[in-house]
Amino acid sequence: MRRLFIIIVIALALPLAGLAEKPAKPVPGTQISMLINEYKHYDGFEAVKVGRLGTRIVKALVQTGAAHSDDPEMKDVMRAMKGIKKLAVVEYSDCAPEVRQGFSQRVGRLLDGAEMLMEVKDGSEMMRMYGVVDDKGDKIKDFVLFSPDDCTLVCLFGSISLDKVLAIASE
Repeated sequence: MRRLFIIIVIALALPLAGLAEKPAKPVPGTQISMLINEYKHYDGFEAVKVGRLGTRIVKALVQTGAAHSDDPEMKDVMRAMKGIKKLAVVEYSDCAPEVRQGFSQRVGRLLDGAEMLMEVKDGSEMMRMYGVVDDKGDKIKDFVLFSPDDCTLVCLFGSISLDKVLAIASE
């Protein structure tokens, strides 16, 4: 009887343990890009998307500038950009209120369950940073900064070294 009780308790506890430690899902980059494409035609919706080829060109330009510069910060920026494959920057504060609200809600739903790295509240404004930290803890994959109060979304798709980002931020 005691063994049966233990088996029942374990059988009931295992699913609950799985729910308690629900793994974070990765940032849905493809869905975010599709959402930006859907909203880019609205008045006041400003979006800049740079794909793989454009990112390579920007990196080459920054690398050329860094090679001719003695500025260590410029070289740190170049090293930090090395793993970025695509990027998107969206600013939508000039949109109609229903467009702002709709976009913010849809981005929020897409990011729901993604790994939140940090949440910053400044007064009434909220900013959230999402991404996937690798097993070693030294790189972030697919970094997203979302501030619905400021109507801003910044996405860096690829791999970013935490050490390099911290070096840039500390200067």
